[in-house]
Amino acid sequence: MQIIIARHSGVCFGVEKALETVNKYAGRSEKVYTLGSLIHNKQVVEKLEREGIHAIENLDRLDDGIVIVRSHGVAPEVYNKARDRGIQIVDATCPFVKKIQNKVKEYYNKGYQIIIIGDKDHPEVKGVNGWCDYSAIIVNGVQEAAAIGHFEKICVVAQTTITHRLWNDVNEVMENKGGEAVFFNTICNATHLRQQAAIELAVKVDAMIVIGGFHSSNTRKLYKLSKEICENTYQVETAADLPVDKLKNVNIVGVTAGASTPDWIIKEVVGRMSNEENANVVNQKEEINEEIKEERKVDIPENSTAIEESKAGAEENEATADDKETAAEQEETMDAMDDTMVSLKQGDTVKGKVIAVKDEEVVVSLGYKADGIITREELTGDPTLSPSDIVREGDEIEVFVKKLDDGEGNVLLSKKKVDVERGWAALDESFQAGSPVEGKVVEEVKGGLISIVNGIKGFIPASHIDVGYVENLAQFVDQVLPLKVIELNRRRGKLVLSRKVLLEEEREKRKQEVLNSINAGDRIRGEVKRLTGFGAFVDIGGIDGLIHISEISWNRIGHPSEVLNVGDEIEVEVLGVDPENERVSLGYKQTQPHPWDDVTNKYKVGEIVEGKIVRLVDFGAFVELETGIEGLVHVSQIAYHHVEKPQDELKENQMVKVKILDIKPEERRISLSIKEAAERPKKQDRKGKETLTVHTDDEPAITIGDLVGDILKEDNEE
Repeated sequence: MQIIIARHSGVCFGVEKALETVNKYAGRSEKVYTLGSLIHNKQVVEKLEREGIHAIENLDRLDDGIVIVRSHGVAPEVYNKARDRGIQIVDATCPFVKKIQNKVKEYYNKGYQIIIIGDKDHPEVKGVNGWCDYSAIIVNGVQEAAAIGHFEKICVVAQTTITHRLWNDVNEVMENKGGEAVFFNTICNATHLRQQAAIELAVKVDAMIVIGGFHSSNTRKLYKLSKEICENTYQVETAADLPVDKLKNVNIVGVTAGASTPDWIIKEVVGRMSNEENANVVNQKEEINEEIKEERKVDIPENSTAIEESKAGAEENEATADDKETAAEQEETMDAMDDTMVSLKQGDTVKGKVIAVKDEEVVVSLGYKADGIITREELTGDPTLSPSDIVREGDEIEVFVKKLDDGEGNVLLSKKKVDVERGWAALDESFQAGSPVEGKVVEEVKGGLISIVNGIKGFIPASHIDVGYVENLAQFVDQVLPLKVIELNRRRGKLVLSRKVLLEEEREKRKQEVLNSINAGDRIRGEVKRLTGFGAFVDIGGIDGLIHISEISWNRIGHPSEVLNVGDEIEVEVLGVDPENERVSLGYKQTQPHPWDDVTNKYKVGEIVEGKIVRLVDFGAFVELETGIEGLVHVSQIAYHHVEKPQDELKENQMVKVKILDIKPEERRISLSIKEAAERPKKQDRKGKETLTVHTDDEPAITIGDLVGDILKEDNEE
């Protein structure tokens, strides 16, 4: 059997520093404690107990002694409490953890909502949370991240022992959770190096042994990553846990250990395997030969999620030959990391030059060791646009750094996020000023439309599309509309827009212009918008004027629809303007020829014509000769016999012949007679003989002698 120990394994700098610190206090006369288990390793804790150094959970029962703060760190109130109780504190907090605490404190004081990616029950996370008064939101996966709300400003940090994959996955969600977001990748470099070394070793071995406490977070992650590549992976705390039977007949065994596992435990495990199988041990922590370098070229299975871990963190510093760096070397590493973050780090907004425009992405030169990539989704929020519609080669653009390594060595960028930040600022300015914006409608949804304004999606309720009801909302898709912001909540990402408000404002403006520009007697054009029983409403360019039913036609009508239709373009005359009440009275018949204007050429006195009885009154009947021209038949001109009431002889809508007795155009009056348009009825004499009751111009007039002569003659004869 060949046993290969991973190049980076065992205690990290922070744990080693804590162990060195606690060893200085072993055997002292004073009472010495560690606040919590010094490290997640049962064997180490038991060893310290034997040396008189005990672990306590809190300071509540202590009044003196020395308390060593473990590498995980603690909240600031612990230091205050120890000082108040006169307890000596020895701080063995890992420099990387201390760095997170300082970042959290700094940005919390600046008003940022702190987001910690990690395990809420991990002592490191609990301690870090104390540096922002326990106000941090702690997420340990994509679903938890998606469930939190939106904040104006967020600061995102990481538990030192999480994986890069978790950091990247959660950050994709967190980027949309803050109006302003800053990200600090505080994953410990040693953690990354151990994970990377374990992955590289797991590729080439037949079995993998991961040494470390079962409660150790970083050890469990090493086990998970190794297991994804090498099925025969086993976690052990000590040599006693080795699955000896399963390792028989195994040719190559890889060994790695968590950051809480001291070298003496690693030696015990490796020693037992060596004794069992007479194995050859290759310690990569001490030497790297050419054979191992070649073995690193073995392909990692494509379906392994561990490959993401292999690619992630490529921007981290190269490992040194000796993983147990001195304190000075570790500080230099941290400084180098800080320098890199300043020049280009996740969350930065930088300028770059477009060097290639492809169908699904844009390549940007940043002056960094790797080019930046903007995917189509991160280029714009408008799905209808292609990259070539937005940028061209040679353009200088401003971009947001999403990831320093997308898994293929490129920097992942977003132009959309920069545009969105600027867009919100511009929208807020427009909202405060009440000024209009332009938005492209991209989608019809339930209850309205989605429009993109300044790279931000906003909602237009159906009731705010137009001043009236719109049945077909789809007609507006792909249109660019003038809109007004009626509700804006940047923290919640809420943007509500209205076209209706602008239309109403424009209409109100035009209404005032119309009211100030028209006068009685003006003739203007308009569109019939609505018909009612009492008249018609006509849009005259910003205001609706009313044509009363009596002003629609020279003739009497029962309803405006007898003359007009909705949508008709007509000419009207302004009859009156009331600016105070915003009312305009209009007339339509005034623009039509008046029938009386030519009445004397159409009708002559003595002429007999036909007409329709349109009204009956006590003193006679009105007869319509044509539209707009009516004449009066006085009750005395209805019949030769006495007529008490016109209704006794005539009915409305009855067609009759009438004789024109008189025409007065200036008074618009015509006197008519029905009886004179008919023959005079004959009278019968006393003996029943008919007598003539009328004469014509061709016959001599009847005299009294003609009527009574025979009577006189008979009297004489008698």
